[in-house]
Amino acid sequence: MQHSFLASESDPESDSDTGPLLGSASSTASTVPIRRITVSGDDPAVARQNYERAYDGSRFTVTRGTDPFSFQWVSIGDDRVSLRTATMTGHVTGETPGLTDYVVSWVQTGGGWIVRRDGQRMEIPRSPFVLPFRRPYTVHLTPHRQNSVLFSAPYLEDIATEIHAGPSQQVSFDLEATPTPEAIERWRVALNASTPVLTDETAPPLLRMNAQRPLALALLQLAPWAVVDLPEPLREPSMARTRLAVEYLHHHAAEPITPADAAKAAGLHTRTLQLHCRRELGMSPTAYLRDIRLDRTRRELADSSPQETTVGEVAKRWGFVHLGRFASAYRNRFGEGPSQTLRA
Repeated sequence: MQHSFLASESDPESDSDTGPLLGSASSTASTVPIRRITVSGDDPAVARQNYERAYDGSRFTVTRGTDPFSFQWVSIGDDRVSLRTATMTGHVTGETPGLTDYVVSWVQTGGGWIVRRDGQRMEIPRSPFVLPFRRPYTVHLTPHRQNSVLFSAPYLEDIATEIHAGPSQQVSFDLEATPTPEAIERWRVALNASTPVLTDETAPPLLRMNAQRPLALALLQLAPWAVVDLPEPLREPSMARTRLAVEYLHHHAAEPITPADAAKAAGLHTRTLQLHCRRELGMSPTAYLRDIRLDRTRRELADSSPQETTVGEVAKRWGFVHLGRFASAYRNRFGEGPSQTLRA
């Protein structure tokens, strides 16, 4: 994706003043709730401090490359959506405890990779991909030009309710999935259409909001996701592996998996996952996976009609062999029988 939505320092129309470090407040006129921040220079120490604050991370290092060292970071946005472009001729390595915004990122030049807490290494591609949300990881960047779009958690989670029709909850993206060409094209079209408005500091608030919404919807089509209602203790950095295992159950519920598979994927002992689920979720991982599958069954029944399918066909697709037991568990969870949902 060769779209550069923020001007480089050499652009005569860009904001060439060196502003505060990214993450600090730098508001424009009070009638426009938008912030533009530009940080640039040739000092690796300043670059390191900027990256560390931007990622809310630690143990960041910046080293020179073969070219004379320089960097620039430009950010513009409001409390819902921000666009950022980072350019550096050096190398960056650092740790983040977990992003608190939903972030789509890609590189135009250079490259790098991230390593999740479970040891999974993910290359940073030229096409847009979703960064881990509220999960610790280490980032490594070679000399690069990187673009990112940040969505505040409350904003994106509210937009997601238009699709899943439930209460606002954390959105868990399947980071193993590769965006399809069609999804990438939808993202590209939405980004190109919204950028002129989102980079215009004089754009009226309503116009800005109407430019942000299609971009948020394009993100929600970029990778498979599920809403996960997690208690606060499971949102803590110390519970990252358990949270990863729980999210694994959501993303792979349609597959022949067991809680042991989820524990292995997250680098946990199965017994540890069992203890944490009973303590924080009030049930075993097996029961939690069953409830996920019941929820998916109900969603499919609600979206179908008796002319298209039967309760038995849908139940079997979600792994329920004994239809009598399935119907009883369904009624206990939803207060109605599966046939009632299908006929509604």
